Formats: sequence, C-alpha cells, structure tokens
Amino acid sequence: MKMKLTKKTKKAICIYVIALVLLYVVVEVLPKVTDIFETVQVLEPGNLTLSYETKGYFIKNEAVGIAGESGDIQYLVEEGTAIKKGYPLVAVDPVKTDKKKDVRFEEYTKRLKGYEGLYREYNSPISGVYSLNIDGYEDYFTFDRMEKIKNSNVKALPINSIELERETVIKGEPIYKVSADDKWYILCWVDDKVVDRYQEGRDVSLELPEGTVDAEVYKIHKEDSEYRVIFYLDVYYEAFAESRAEDMNIITSDNTGLLVNNKCIVKKRGKTGVYVKNKNGDYEFTEIKIIASDDKESVIEDVTFIDDEGNQVYTVDVYDEVLKHPQSALEKDLKEKE
Repeated sequence: MKMKLTKKTKKAICIYVIALVLLYVVVEVLPKVTDIFETVQVLEPGNLTLSYETKGYFIKNEAVGIAGESGDIQYLVEEGTAIKKGYPLVAVDPVKTDKKKDVRFEEYTKRLKGYEGLYREYNSPISGVYSLNIDGYEDYFTFDRMEKIKNSNVKALPINSIELERETVIKGEPIYKVSADDKWYILCWVDDKVVDRYQEGRDVSLELPEGTVDAEVYKIHKEDSEYRVIFYLDVYYEAFAESRAEDMNIITSDNTGLLVNNKCIVKKRGKTGVYVKNKNGDYEFTEIKIIASDDKESVIEDVTFIDDEGNQVYTVDVYDEVLKHPQSALEKDLKEKE
C-alpha cells in the first residue's frame, strides 16, 4: 500500500530541501563569488606561522626493572622524579608464592623478550626520569633502530601503556622504568609538499600536548611517498617518561611582516611583485621579498629590502592597496612595454 503525502508534508519537505540548498550556497558558493568581486587588498602587519600536524614517536634510552623475586613491593621514589644511576627505586620483601603462578603483564613481557635494557636491579641502572608504566616497545623505538622504522609498520602497532604500581610482585614481572633524558629523539613522517621546510641541523619548535619544546632536525629520509624526519632533543618535557606516540604540531617558522594574499602576487620578467595603487589611482608593479608562504598567504618585507645582488629595493608599505586579481594588469603592463 502506497502512502500518500499530505500537502502539509510536501510543503515541509520542500522547505527542508530549499534550506539545505541555501546552506550550501552560503558555505560553499558565496565565499568564492565574493572573492571574485574583491578587487584590492589593503596590506596590514601580521604574523604567519608555518606548521604541520603529524604524530610523533618518542625514541629514548630506557631501562626496565624486573622483579628478581616474588613479594611485597615498596616504592621509594615519586613517579616523574629525575634520578641518578645507582639511586634506590624500589624494595621487595620476598614471600613464598605458588611457583606455577603465571607472570602478569604477559603482553608486555613478550614484546620485551630479549631486550638488553632489562635489569634485575632495584637501584637505578641508568640516570634519567623514573616512571611506573611501560608499553612494551622500549626495545622497538631505540636509537639503533629509529632510522629503519617504517611508517606502515608503526601504524599497525597497538601502542598502549600499562601502570606498574601495585602492592605485590611476581618474579620476572616489570616493576619500573627509567628513561634517560640527556638526549632523546622524536620520529615522524611528513608529506613531500612541506619537506623543503626541513633541513638537517635546522631548529624547529614542536607543540606537544604538555607544552612546546625546541628541537633540531637530525635526519631526513624519503620513504615511499613520504619523508621520515627525526628530531633531536635534550630539553625538559613534563610527560617525557610516559610518552610514546603523541599528536604534535611542527612549527618551522614564525614570521612577522606585511600579510598578502597569494592571489595578489605575480611574476614579471623574473621578478616577484604586486600591483600597488599609486597617488594617481593607477596600479604599478612593485617588487616584493617573500619571507614565508603557505598555501593561502605570504608574509613580505616592508619599506625596503636587499635583493640577491646586494641592491636596496624600495617595496610596499603598510596600508598600501594591491590588486587581488592582477593578471590583466600584468598582461597590459607587459604589452605596453614591448
């Protein structure tokens, strides 16, 4: 049986469809049409930050403590404390237990099987930051392996950590971790559109969940359609010890100058510039020097700059009006001077 729509229902559906169309026009079409009719841009001071969002993987020298016997455990150091090699971390009071009892944390101990950083010591085997959680990848994200790790393999890893603090331990279980903080690395991948921002030895800033840290580009290597980038760090970061995989923002430059829409910029006989309105109301080509650019706008020098040949060039100034769609002006300019 077919359901017949009432006039009221048909009217409601029609209004709904019209509303959707209007919403699409407002969100998608109107901004583009409006931009066409905006003929000039007034240059104003501003800031342009070049950044890139990705996931960073912490590479550290990590020592994992293993219980030498079963018993009651006492923690002697507060988590997150920076400690020296040889400092007492835990104490275990041995007690008799069922020898057939399985070791807990099996998922993590399997990952760490054969790891040279396992220690049956209750005093810290290295200097670093004390923590009470592990993820089992302490033997995967290492200094020796970091330049061989592939993004496809990392994405498949179930990276999760587990808290180690409890009242009793069983022989063979992990009981603490110390992460050396004198030097560490962060591994990530970037696409080929932005890789030219990274050169080995260049300083950058990394925005991490617990704050921003300074880093140096250590290694860059092409991997399939992406680039593996490794950053070197020797600075304090609050969540350093427990972090493994963190969303981060790489800031390669933070520049101040005059902001201009990239649509305003043209090339004339090998020189980069914009068309600036002069006192007579005409637009004339003015050479510019770009400090930094993203896909939408650029930050440029104002008043004067020194070109590649060492000459002083007078350029744009604050509040100059520049053509937003200068192609026709450029074509006319070139034709007149032929």
